[in-house]
Amino acid sequence: MFWKKSTSEKVIVSVTRVLFWILILYSGLSDFHNAAAKETGVETKGGKSTAFQLIDFTLDSPEGALSLKDLRGNVVLIFFGFTSCPDVCPISLSTISHAFSYLTDDELKRSRTLFISLDPERDTMERLKKYTGYFHPNIIGVTGTMEELVRVADIYGVKFEKKETPDSALGYLIYHSAKIFVIGTQGELRKTFPHNIDAQLLVQQIRSLLKGNQL
Repeated sequence: MFWKKSTSEKVIVSVTRVLFWILILYSGLSDFHNAAAKETGVETKGGKSTAFQLIDFTLDSPEGALSLKDLRGNVVLIFFGFTSCPDVCPISLSTISHAFSYLTDDELKRSRTLFISLDPERDTMERLKKYTGYFHPNIIGVTGTMEELVRVADIYGVKFEKKETPDSALGYLIYHSAKIFVIGTQGELRKTFPHNIDAQLLVQQIRSLLKGNQL
């Protein structure tokens, strides 16, 4: 009788251990999934990825209010920065301009870039238009109030912060995430690339989305 009781207890302990490790494994996988989603700028809500959900926002451009919805039918590249940025922004916009140089006229008609300035204090519409004009006519400079910019940046998981630089002639800099977001023809986020990506990879992505393929 004692032997049977001891055996039953051992079985219960073994089963409990198995269940415990299954729970740990499930928890780890769940944490990994959430961490991966955050790393790629994609949130998970209710177990469903929001990567391909439609997104919209409206900011000010030199030609007036412009919403992402206004650009439906185009592949849109989005980059956050500011015109006084010493290195990352010029490199990013040059890369995008380089990618655009490979596109055909028809492809260019359906491709745009939104350069979202995080420095509305200095980046006037005139300044934005002049700055983006250095790179490519398909690059549109937009900005808004700080509240609007925070809301749009939050959509894409972009972090930015204004920091005083008393030793610099600029007075302050905007430290910000440096990613290029690729938006599909219906306004959905499709890809996120590092700012210094090879221009040819951007070309491939743009053409794929224009043709209706999903990379």
